[in-house]
Amino acid sequence: MTQPALLVKKELLLAWLSWFQVDFRQSIVSLIETQFPNYALPREVRSVLDWWDQIRQLVEAAKSQMVDIADLFENQLAPAPGNAPLFQQIILRYRRQRAAYTEGLREKTFHAELTQTLNEEISTLDAMVEADWFQKIEPMRLPRSKDFLPIQYIEQSSFSQIELAPREYDEKFHILQAPALFLQDLAYLRAKCEIRDTQLTVAFLDIDDFKRLNEKHTETKVDRAVLSLFMQILEAHVYHHGFAYRQGGDEYLILLPSLSQSLALAFLDELRCKLADLAYPEIDDSTTVSIGFCMAEPNCPLTDRELRDRANQAKHYAKKNGKNRIATYAGPRFIPEELRVVKP
Repeated sequence: MTQPALLVKKELLLAWLSWFQVDFRQSIVSLIETQFPNYALPREVRSVLDWWDQIRQLVEAAKSQMVDIADLFENQLAPAPGNAPLFQQIILRYRRQRAAYTEGLREKTFHAELTQTLNEEISTLDAMVEADWFQKIEPMRLPRSKDFLPIQYIEQSSFSQIELAPREYDEKFHILQAPALFLQDLAYLRAKCEIRDTQLTVAFLDIDDFKRLNEKHTETKVDRAVLSLFMQILEAHVYHHGFAYRQGGDEYLILLPSLSQSLALAFLDELRCKLADLAYPEIDDSTTVSIGFCMAEPNCPLTDRELRDRANQAKHYAKKNGKNRIATYAGPRFIPEELRVVKP
């Protein structure tokens, strides 16, 4: 069946391919060659390089300067095993890297033309990722450094030498991590989890009916009698498992590395129950919370900001569906149709 055309500049496709070659060589090929000089690369690494070269040749051979990506996938990449899945991974990885870069630039300008220019390449990548033919490709697991080397040598390599930012507490309560640390910590923990081929949980937590609580007891009293104890319980629950961050008066973010989805859900549900059972001095109200979370696997295509936003969307879904709930995504695309309440 013929797919709708999606035209992309040939030079842009070649730039995406070149980016992947550099990235793959830095993170895998050079690492192996440094530790095992004068030895042939492992077969699975050579296969990726061969598939990459085949894709490059196909793109370079295109007669037009505008390449129909749907046709490229359907008629040229699909017949050769490995080509289409590898190109899918190249697009997903490049989109994540490029989107993160342009997100930073967007925050620096309000100019409509500049913003549109920044959005153009990402819009093209988004259209590709959302296409049915792209979604139907069987996902591929790229070789990882841990497949070949112990963690010591990986951690010592230049590409993985990133540091956790110095700890800084929220300036108002001095209990949870400062909001500015969240994206820095997310980038750090994602990189460390990806090295180990494990998942990272991103959770967004919101106190239910917080406005009503403030109106009934005043913000000063709620800060003193409720929030200080609330955050102490939250911090203690997360301590040594990850980090918790105060985003605002009633919103909090949590990062939990190296947990499966079932363990993350059990951990967050225990926290939900703890917070609901809290008794506060001077106040006879309880505090329930709505929690949304998503799991970032090593191949997750979302940027760090997108992960935070998807967790926020899941939290809103939990609120809309009864409050005192936990919601997450039941599929790999992180779209609203995949949202489900999972606890209680």
